[in-house]
Amino acid sequence: MRSARFKPLVGTVVLSLLLAGPVLACPNCKEAVSAQPADVAKMARGYNWSILLMLGMPVTLLGTGAFMVRRAVKLGILPEL
Repeated sequence: MRSARFKPLVGTVVLSLLLAGPVLACPNCKEAVSAQPADVAKMARGYNWSILLMLGMPVTLLGTGAFMVRRAVKLGILPEL
């Protein structure tokens, strides 16, 4: 029964991957291709870190929030409604 809950999600992901068309590069990416080899490595490293930050920050915030709520429930300091 649990796997039936994820079937629509898997179908949506597969459908979006199949329907995705070609993507044009942003202006910064076009500049990176025409830059000098030493600059390309620095730009690639910068893009990599920015993507990791953008992906990691929501996970960190949600994880911290879940931890704080769990701790409050465990200690019994969560206010009653």
